[in-house]
Amino acid sequence: MATENKVTSGLLFRLIAGIFVPILIAFAFLGCVLFLNINLGGFQFSSIRGIWSTSMNDLGAASLKESTASLNKLGEEIIKQKAQDVAKEVEIYFRSFKKKSSIETLRNEASLKELAVQKVGITGYTAIHDLNGVNHFHSNPKLIGTDLHDLAGKLPQFWKIVEGGLKGPIGGYYNWREPNGTIRAKYMYIAPVKGADLFVAATTYIDEFSKPAQAITAKMDQMQKAYAAQYNKRFGLIIIILAVVLLVLLAVIYLYSFSVIRPIRHLSEVADRISMGDLKATVDVKARGEIAVLAQSIERMQTSVRAAIERLQKRR
Repeated sequence: MATENKVTSGLLFRLIAGIFVPILIAFAFLGCVLFLNINLGGFQFSSIRGIWSTSMNDLGAASLKESTASLNKLGEEIIKQKAQDVAKEVEIYFRSFKKKSSIETLRNEASLKELAVQKVGITGYTAIHDLNGVNHFHSNPKLIGTDLHDLAGKLPQFWKIVEGGLKGPIGGYYNWREPNGTIRAKYMYIAPVKGADLFVAATTYIDEFSKPAQAITAKMDQMQKAYAAQYNKRFGLIIIILAVVLLVLLAVIYLYSFSVIRPIRHLSEVADRISMGDLKATVDVKARGEIAVLAQSIERMQTSVRAAIERLQKRR
């Protein structure tokens, strides 16, 4: 009896394991596909969440790069156009008033100064220097009369643009150090004034034009962080739901397996009782298929054993 119980108990375990383990493996595989990133040397596997997160990061970086480049290009065109407009206005001023005075004298004329120094972007400005690189009009009065050659060592990129502008229209970037030590890129375009040995330089911080792109990227980052927070909350809920589903499946599988094993156990007990001489044991199994065939076989065996014993008793 004990041996039979061990056999049937082992069958119950194997039946439950045979059904539940593949389901558990399927859930584990699904979890890996959805949530798990694997990196084993040359083998890399990204989950759906990882792919989405990477795609969003790449999309944000690409969007920022492309939009920044486009806005910077637009900023360059605006600065260039401003320099050309001011150069044209100064040219018209000299033609209209036919000024023959020296540039040093013209510095004090308010109308010319108003044309020469105009706003570019938010913090930028235009300035005018001559063929010798000397500033004559500038937003900072302290820099009027300054020789730009003196900045060649301190601002080599700036001087390279100024030097190139003495030969013709030119634009370019240079780094500007802020009072707090930070470095910001400026764009400058130099346009010559026709009919005069003067050059208009328009310059401002280029990031003034790309700020909208940065604001959009910051908004995208906020949205992504908010999504990540919501995802983490829902991920915990999904884990709980999966655990409950697995427990329910395990209970259902156990009940189903036990319903299959129970008649086998009963038939095993009946067969054991018959082997011990209890020929009146009742085979009470309501089943179909192989279990019903086994029950009928045991009943026939019981009938055959009873008949054989009766024949043996008659002979005696």
